[in-house]
Amino acid sequence: MKFSLTDYAFPAIAGSYWIDSDRGIRIEEYQGKVELGDLKAIVSAMASDPAWSPDHHGLVDFTRAELDLSANDVLRLALILRQKQNRSHGWMVFAVNNSAAFGVVRMLGYWSRNTDRFRIFQSREQAEGWLERHRKHVPPAFCEPAAAWQESELCAAV
Repeated sequence: MKFSLTDYAFPAIAGSYWIDSDRGIRIEEYQGKVELGDLKAIVSAMASDPAWSPDHHGLVDFTRAELDLSANDVLRLALILRQKQNRSHGWMVFAVNNSAAFGVVRMLGYWSRNTDRFRIFQSREQAEGWLERHRKHVPPAFCEPAAAWQESELCAAV
């Protein structure tokens, strides 16, 4: 597997990411207690990475993480993911190992208006397998035009 020059671990936070431009995939891994600040730091770092592309598919591994997020935190993260510089047009595949994380990811998909491109699996292997089989398929459109005007107002509140 060939990775781009982008393979970053963040010692102060509970996550890391890397971008595989050849396969069009970005991978995020989290471990331990994960809070909103950890997720925001990774999203911000990825969006400013020269290898970032909104067309890359995403794999987010929460199997070794304990998500410490309120409903308000999930809403704030969803609004961040909807901002143009952070918006992804590819599949978003999540690996979770408990029902609480499953619920958080479902809320995130709903509030970011990505339910049609979110997939949730119980293991990293299942998530990687599904993404590998579907990475050449284009997922449905990101945002409904009727909601586009609300996006800038909501994002400004974040």
